[in-house]
Amino acid sequence: MRPYKTYNEILVFNPAYLGDTVLSTPLIRALGKIFPEAYITFCVRPEHADLFRGLNIIDRVITYDKRNTARGLSGVFKFSSEIRSYNFDLVLNLHKSLRSGLVFALARKPYIVGFGSAVLSSAFDRRVDRDLSLQEPERNLMLLSALCADFTLEEAKRLGGGLACHIDRDILDKTKRYYRASTGDKKVVGIAPGSVWRTKRWLPEYFAAAADALIKRGHAVAVFGGPGDKEAVEGFYSHFKGPAYDFSMKTSVGELPAFLASLDLLITNDSGPMHIAVAGGVPCVAVFGPTVKSLGFFPYDDKSVVLENNSLSCRPCGKHGGEVCPAGHFRCMRDISPEAVAAAAESILERP
Repeated sequence: MRPYKTYNEILVFNPAYLGDTVLSTPLIRALGKIFPEAYITFCVRPEHADLFRGLNIIDRVITYDKRNTARGLSGVFKFSSEIRSYNFDLVLNLHKSLRSGLVFALARKPYIVGFGSAVLSSAFDRRVDRDLSLQEPERNLMLLSALCADFTLEEAKRLGGGLACHIDRDILDKTKRYYRASTGDKKVVGIAPGSVWRTKRWLPEYFAAAADALIKRGHAVAVFGGPGDKEAVEGFYSHFKGPAYDFSMKTSVGELPAFLASLDLLITNDSGPMHIAVAGGVPCVAVFGPTVKSLGFFPYDDKSVVLENNSLSCRPCGKHGGEVCPAGHFRCMRDISPEAVAAAAESILERP
């Protein structure tokens, strides 16, 4: 694709949830191919920065700590001043909040491209419709239509490729050797029972039953979860009968991609680890409850399987789910059986 003009300093701004930041990487890769001489900076939340430091499609990672150093209106002014100091000549703002809109309304110096649905999008130089019929990485790639004369989504997808995050090769190699030494030729299935949103969590006893079924079929199990997933992990272990490699509460965000990339499969909710696993080339069995595939955040690959209850008219009940089921029955998760998940996992593991 031919750009209207060249840019030397490009910022991709998306200090969003963990999964959303990973879903930004096809856009970043495409930018690097369209503007090969440009220096590309990616702005994320501080807790997600290690996912991208060392990734060869990104030259620099900066952070927007909106809960601490950049908190409140004074933090907006402070961060806007920081943005001006970098001398960016192009900003792609993937975030849609009022706070982000204010940052760039005040910065104004760079050429800013963003979504028309963003708050204060009037401050952008070019606005692009956020097409809800597309997957999230494709929506992000649509921003290139404001920069290239001969834009096509198919070409943008080809340039953007798949998801990416930094994988520590030393950790990956050591983990694979560890599995081989202790399990031989068994396939290793990861279990990630957590999610920020309570109603996006498949039932812990269902996770346990599916894991036990896969162990009986000759596979090994590894369990993952961060500090925010403690309740979900403890719930899993209260029902789980078999042995497992327990990596829960023991890996940092920066280490997680390597541990997930060592797996043969990940069973997960609609969550950040799902996107990290896909970035590492690992297929997922993803259980979607209150959210639906049409929201655009399902696995961005052709190897994963999404299980969902399509018979319910109450889905989706929100973009992210919530703390409790609004209808009181939670059938979106309860109706997806452990047997169905184990069978989907087995079908993937049996592929050549």
